[in-house]
Amino acid sequence: MDSIAEYIKEERDVLFLRGLDKGQEKTEERIVRNLLSKMSLTFEQIADIAGTTVDFVKSVNKQLTDK
Repeated sequence: MDSIAEYIKEERDVLFLRGLDKGQEKTEERIVRNLLSKMSLTFEQIADIAGTTVDFVKSVNKQLTDK
């Protein structure tokens, strides 16, 4: 039986790319959570370090403070 990998390229597979994006978002969220809880940095500094937006950092911070 042939491998499906011969017919489908990961870089063009929508489901693979969607999973890749989700994994990256989870990683960014984990980094932001750690920086918020362990460091005394501004939202702008955390966004710069994590390679994300200030709005995303504020969103994660709101999740942490709502718990």
